[in-house]
Amino acid sequence: MTEFWLSDEEMDEQIEANRLACQRLDDFDRDDDDWDEIWEGVFAILAEHLGEVREAFDLDPRKSALFEKYPDLLWAACDPQQPVIYSPVFREFGMPVFDGGPAMTTIRFDPWTGKELPSSVRDAFFEEAQKILGHEVGVLDDELDTLPDAYQDETWWVEKGL
Repeated sequence: MTEFWLSDEEMDEQIEANRLACQRLDDFDRDDDDWDEIWEGVFAILAEHLGEVREAFDLDPRKSALFEKYPDLLWAACDPQQPVIYSPVFREFGMPVFDGGPAMTTIRFDPWTGKELPSSVRDAFFEEAQKILGHEVGVLDDELDTLPDAYQDETWWVEKGL
């Protein structure tokens, strides 16, 4: 097991600080013309990418099935000041592409330890979604939200042993 550099109490404090930072980003007044371009470019992208770990883990990286092996990487993925993205559903890590959309550059190795990251389960997810929904779906299909709760985070691939 990798030893993490913060105690549980310190992590709880940092998680709460991250929640507050996300709330500030969500509440940011974009009406000021000087900030509009910055907001659209950087803050909006980072806040949007944090959506998955906010919903899946409430920004607590210890709730991830991968925390024991990649604590620093998951910590960064739950920190609104770090440009690290984690998609629990697809088991993918990356860095945002600042093009105003959801694009990211996938990373294959943990930048802190050099360990190879587990492979993506994106293809397996869509195979499962097709079985459940009875037809082919894509990443932007709203119908994905109707899948069982297990398919909204890591639960599905953990249960299937992927």
